[in-house]
Amino acid sequence: MSATYAEKSRVEHSRATDHPGFDESRLAHVGPLAEAPTDAYPNPFHPDADDEHASDRRVRDLLTAQRLAAGPNGTRDLLRWLAHRTGAHMRIVDHQGAVQHEAFGEAASPAGRDVAPRSGIGHTIALGIGGERDAPRGTLQLVAPVRAGQRTQVLLADTVPVLGWAWNAERATAERRRSAEADTRSRQAVLRLLSTGHTSTAQDVALAMGAPLPDVVGVLVVRFPEERRRGIERAAHRLSGDGVRWAPDLTHADRLVFLVPAYGSPAGFGERGAAGAERPETAHRLAGRLSREFDDVLVGVSDVFALEHTSVAYEQAARAVSRAPAGVDRVVGFGEHATPDELIGPDGVAWARRRLAPLRAYRPARRADPGADELATTLETWLRLGGRASRRLHLHRNTLIARLKSVAALLDANLDSLAVRAELSLALRILALHGAGDRDGGVGIGGEENGTVAEAVTVENLLALPRVRAWAEDLVRPLGSDAGSHDLRTLRTWLDLDARIEPTAAALAISGPGVRKRLVRIEERLGAGLIGCPAAQIDLWLALRAAAHTTTTAHPEPAPRS
Repeated sequence: MSATYAEKSRVEHSRATDHPGFDESRLAHVGPLAEAPTDAYPNPFHPDADDEHASDRRVRDLLTAQRLAAGPNGTRDLLRWLAHRTGAHMRIVDHQGAVQHEAFGEAASPAGRDVAPRSGIGHTIALGIGGERDAPRGTLQLVAPVRAGQRTQVLLADTVPVLGWAWNAERATAERRRSAEADTRSRQAVLRLLSTGHTSTAQDVALAMGAPLPDVVGVLVVRFPEERRRGIERAAHRLSGDGVRWAPDLTHADRLVFLVPAYGSPAGFGERGAAGAERPETAHRLAGRLSREFDDVLVGVSDVFALEHTSVAYEQAARAVSRAPAGVDRVVGFGEHATPDELIGPDGVAWARRRLAPLRAYRPARRADPGADELATTLETWLRLGGRASRRLHLHRNTLIARLKSVAALLDANLDSLAVRAELSLALRILALHGAGDRDGGVGIGGEENGTVAEAVTVENLLALPRVRAWAEDLVRPLGSDAGSHDLRTLRTWLDLDARIEPTAAALAISGPGVRKRLVRIEERLGAGLIGCPAAQIDLWLALRAAAHTTTTAHPEPAPRS
């Protein structure tokens, strides 16, 4: 056995020469072949040493081919190296005859690209996994001229199988990527069909994908940092065996949507949130598993719904995760941070349209005058911000007052009354959330799709819904359950008297500063602003109305001065 190539190389390159030397330091750190940027020879295209033994050269060429094939562009780099070593024009074509890779050796310049197809192909080699015995996924075409000689034949015999493995691995990776993309698009298609009410078509697509959709579902929306995407998707694949379906969110890149089968009776529209049992236990268990496995995700959980109402469940879960407070519980149910308009849902659409019908039907007499949409926007902003609305809308104060007078005349409403303002705010919010479209009516209380029932719905009916009552009780609970407590009586009287200090002081037989002192204490207990916060005043008025089940204005007995 002759001396190794490394030994010969050290002798050969100890003299002045143009051949690249052997860098022994590159062997000091041994790692996986795929991670090695270079082998012991810095340049794989270096010429052969004159006295290199054939066996050493063969080993070197094979190791170089393996190292190139393990790189990120293995097929291309190996084909270029092989073309350089043989001097040939080479190309790889797929089973349809399309050229996928092409390389030119020294004897075949790129100018020959146009004439190569006409000049014929010197030799073809199948690149199937098992060689000629398998149906090839690709073919290596050697276009003349090819350097003659035994060295070239041995080189091709050793390296073409490596090229075939690299090519087939590249194709398999591309096919897996296409399959994963098709699977993702199919999952999104099912979610989109369910969200738009095409339940039957969604069922057909799901069956084609291999699993039917459940009749009763809960929805999770998981929000995560982008770097967590692959881990979340792997967890989603693991959980798919339990009947859970998942898909990327339709609008947000940092969210996944889980469709979780539930058992039992779904909640009707008018009964949503009546009890915690309506929440899908399987969905909450899944949310808990995700939150324990990933410490930086937020999970929104919907209520249980029939499959045809998946769009409502999806909307609930999305709103829950959007409102999830940072640093608190990372699993948030829809009802935990919901607002009255979201809790009432489609049940209130008919009432809201009826309440705002004169405004929605308004058409200005002059083109320059504000239309119905502009007036509605002005009203909504003023109800939410009060005197700050002129700045938000970029309107002069007098212009704002003139628009509000027009709205009051159209609706025949007294905008100085907090009760009127609360009803109008609720109607605007319900229509903004659920009233898109031209259809009137909606789902009546108790889930009855009956136009007469929908027309008979009042704001008292809507505020008496179980979920709205639960929200109201949670909101005012910090003030105590005793209806006779000073803080609760003060808040109720102040809101019943349109959030005015002096009439409240007179009704309670205390001083104006005393009322302010109580209101500041109430703000601290509720954790929210009251004085100068129209939106908070409206929500509290709705909460007290829902909790009391009455529209009667309360005038409590005078309390001791504070």
